[in-house]
Formats: sequence, C-alpha cells, structure tokens
Amino acid sequence: MRAKPFRHLIILSFIILFAAVGCDSRFQTKDLFEDYIADLNRSQLVQIDSPDTVFPLAYPPLRDRLQALSEFDIGLLDFLSLQQCDVGAVAGQRNSILGKVMPTSQRFLYELDIIRAIESCQIQDEGLLNALENVAWHKRHELPIAFGNAVFNDTGRESFFSLSNGYLPLDYSTAHNQALLSALNGLLGIAENLKSLPVVDGAEFEQDLKALTDSEYIGRLIFSLVQITEYLNAVTEGVNNIEKGQCGSPIHYLATQFEDNYVQRLQPYMARINRSAYQILPQLMKLIELTEPLTDALNVYVEQISLSADIGVWAKYQQASAQHARSWSQLLASCGTAIGGAKKG
Repeated sequence: MRAKPFRHLIILSFIILFAAVGCDSRFQTKDLFEDYIADLNRSQLVQIDSPDTVFPLAYPPLRDRLQALSEFDIGLLDFLSLQQCDVGAVAGQRNSILGKVMPTSQRFLYELDIIRAIESCQIQDEGLLNALENVAWHKRHELPIAFGNAVFNDTGRESFFSLSNGYLPLDYSTAHNQALLSALNGLLGIAENLKSLPVVDGAEFEQDLKALTDSEYIGRLIFSLVQITEYLNAVTEGVNNIEKGQCGSPIHYLATQFEDNYVQRLQPYMARINRSAYQILPQLMKLIELTEPLTDALNVYVEQISLSADIGVWAKYQQASAQHARSWSQLLASCGTAIGGAKKG
C-alpha cells in the first residue's frame, strides 16, 4: 500500500515527459527508430507496429535505499573529560543543530573523523576506553554503508539514475565519459582504502559526487537500452513474418531501408552506447560491490544494470541486437541480396 503513491507519481511524470517528446532533442533516437519502422512499412511484405514505451524499474525511493548508522551519546562529564583530544569536538559537531541534519556525504566524512579521533585519543578511564573502542569497531564495520549512503543516497543523486532525462544523445561518445570516469575512479580510490581510514578532501569528494549527478548517465542508459530493445524486437518480428520466397524488388527495397536507417544511422549510435557502457558499468559495479551490503530494493535495481546478469536490461538488449541482425541476415541470404538491395554474385 505504501508504494502506490510513489508508483502513481512515476506514471504521472512519464505522462508529462512524453507529452513533450516531439519537440525535445533528448528523444531524437525515438524519431530515428520511428523512421526505420515507417520506411519498412512502406513495403507490402511487412507491417510493424511501433512498440509502446516501456517503463524500466525506477530508482528506489530514499526510504528503501538509505541505511541507518549507529549513534552514540556522550554524557556531560565524559564529554568534558575528552576535551584533551578530538573526540569531544567531533562528537559535538554531530550533536549540533546542523550536525543532526548533515547530508549523507558529510556524514561519511564525520564517520571517518570520529573513528580517527577515538583511535588516536589517550584515555585513562578503562570503562570509557572500552566503550569508545566498541564505538570505533562498530563504525569501522559500518564505513562501507556510510560510504554507500553518500554515493547512492546523497542530495540530488536521483538525477544520476533518473529515467526522465530520455535517451543518451545521438552524438554521445566516450569523450562524454571523462568527467564521470574521473569521478568514479576518485570514489573507487576511497572505497578501496576504507580500512585504512583515508584522508578525504571534502571539496574533491563533493565534486566527484556532483559529477555523477550531472552526468545523468545510468538513468539515460537504462532508458535507452530498454526502448531500443523494444524497437529491435518489433522489427525482428516483422522480418521473421515475411513469407519465404518473397524475393525480387520488394526485398531489395527492404534491404535498402535496413542499410539507410539501421546500418548507417542507428548501428553507429548503438556502438557508441556499447563502448560507453563497457567503460563505465564495470567501474560502477566495482564501486557498488565495495559499498555492500545494499538494501534489498537497491540490490534489485542494481541487478538490471549488471553486464553479467542474464535477466538485466543489458542482456535483453544484447539478445535483441543479435536476433535483429540474424533475422536480417537470414532474409537477405535467402534471396541472395546484399545490404543496400544489390543482388549478390
């Protein structure tokens, strides 16, 4: 019952989104696929229906992905007794008005600071020492979670995963990846060294997180892959339904449309998507592994973007691409027709 308002909000946002598709450059890819189908449908041999827009699994709401971290309070006397080291000052920052509402990125930096402060402080009171050592142990155990909260649940992070930003642009290339890859490498450098309590430059950390948000990459990639998969499957079905022995001029026409629309325009775009995904997704998945455990909802979401998951959007996209190419190859070969409509041999 709790999920219904959120689901309705998603559906409403998509309705508003696609009402503006016709004049939005973010959806030029859709126009190319529509042209592909329209040109094929001019043949009497095929009738392909444009697929409906498919809504992939959306990024989970904050309540389903944010994980709680342990808190501890220091009594007044203990607080005063710790003024000779940094524990009291750092804990005081967390207990301040602003500290209680610090964003997840700042909370991660605080967790590093409080662990360092505890472990570097010389405490004579054995009971207090044991209590604080226990706090440090728990917080070390929680560091991947604190880091994961910062990476995946910080302010504005939804934009990195948002489906409302449309397709990856037609001119998208690996050159667009440099800021994002640099940010992922910076974040991986932190994640790989959590056990050693890395000294993190707060400004650089925030800049890397902002680079994720500004890229909008994952949401656009997922949206692109799912819609392209639907279009390729629709064309494949139409090609497979052509009766065997239907050769001659009609097949030459279809071969020309295949070359003009798919080979010349869509395939290069898809190749650029593939190159970018093979650059970015392995880095992102490694980062995700280093921030585990994730919530159940986030785990389900992450599975769809995995390069290795059999049921993810990437696997379905690859299958659709292969089946599309195979269907055209079989049709043209059966009629001895080359791409572009020329007769083989």
